Amino acid sequence: MLSSISLRHMRAFAAIADHGSFTAAATVLGLSTSALTSTIRQFEDVTGAALFDRTTRQVTLTETGERFLPVARRLIGDFEEALGDLDALSKGIGGKIRIAAAPSVLTRILPGVIRGFIAAHPDARLRLDELNAKDVHEAVANNEADFGIAGEWQDLPDINFSPLFSDRFGVLCRPDHPFAQESEIAWSELADQPFVGLGPESGTRAMMAGQGIWAAGGGADDIGRNPDARHAVDISPSITRAAALGVGAAQKALRTADELDRAMDQIARVGKAKQRGAASKSAKASKMAGMSGMSVNAATDPAALLRPVVETSNTITLAAMVSEGIGITVLPELAARIATGAGDLAGSGKLAFVPLCQPTRHRQIGVITRQSKSLSPIARIFLAMVMEQAPKMDLPAAIEWG
Repeated sequence: MLSSISLRHMRAFAAIADHGSFTAAATVLGLSTSALTSTIRQFEDVTGAALFDRTTRQVTLTETGERFLPVARRLIGDFEEALGDLDALSKGIGGKIRIAAAPSVLTRILPGVIRGFIAAHPDARLRLDELNAKDVHEAVANNEADFGIAGEWQDLPDINFSPLFSDRFGVLCRPDHPFAQESEIAWSELADQPFVGLGPESGTRAMMAGQGIWAAGGGADDIGRNPDARHAVDISPSITRAAALGVGAAQKALRTADELDRAMDQIARVGKAKQRGAASKSAKASKMAGMSGMSVNAATDPAALLRPVVETSNTITLAAMVSEGIGITVLPELAARIATGAGDLAGSGKLAFVPLCQPTRHRQIGVITRQSKSLSPIARIFLAMVMEQAPKMDLPAAIEWG
């Protein structure tokens, strides 16, 4: 029976293949030649395949043996790695950590932490996967990652989201674009601009467009950060929280309120059609005067104003589209600066980042874990280092921690 084949047979097979001799392989394995010969004969009898061609002078692999050798080596390696992980985990000094994270986290936050972590824990190994927010959440939920660091996406069973930092949304444009001369830009000013954007699978797109927990009215936390953010229709925080948890009736109530908000905003935009040439000055004047009715309400869906001529899943590609003058885009500040490969966008002379207002919105990045599964000792050590060291980093963006 094939079930009688064990790692002992794999090791014997690989040793003979490596040394080309039963005698030499037996010495390495600490076995007698007769015992090794018996092991290989059993292996061949059970599988029904000859693994070696034997002559009085040499031992060579058969065609079947050559095809099976890489498989045997992989199985031996996986087994030894698993044993090493088990030993390291029991001692809390090593093991493999699988991390799924957003591109900006992988390129600007984790490298600095990893350098010190590897120096202190040389037996540890890390697997880093660059994914969008949706895939990060699903990787953790499916046990394909020990934990993730990305934007909030949607409620999944057994998933916990702990905020780490946030950065502000803004416009990324060429330095010769009129927006580049402004200190802030209202969302309403984007309506007639050629636009390139991220696809719906992006966590950044989800937050900007008001999907999932960031439903168009924002959660109670969003309203707390922006006291002026309200629906035209009075929506209580309890309805917002219920919608975030997937309650259908609450979600329908929010959609109805959003539709009314967008209709009112459209009316306001039509009324301003003749004044578009002075849109920038009008936006600043309305903000100073507190005329919130003339701007896009934080409760509406800002992305409803935008019609991308190009969509992509990659922020670097997005920055390239902007650089070529295809359109402007909207990104969180850290993502925008990393996508251009420059810490100081203005200094690079290539692209400009200008914060958005009316409403001011932030991307929230957090740690994603499973509630029902505790982290390994080494993963807890690494995550603790991230939480402790990340806020001290000199990042090329205005970051709010916690």
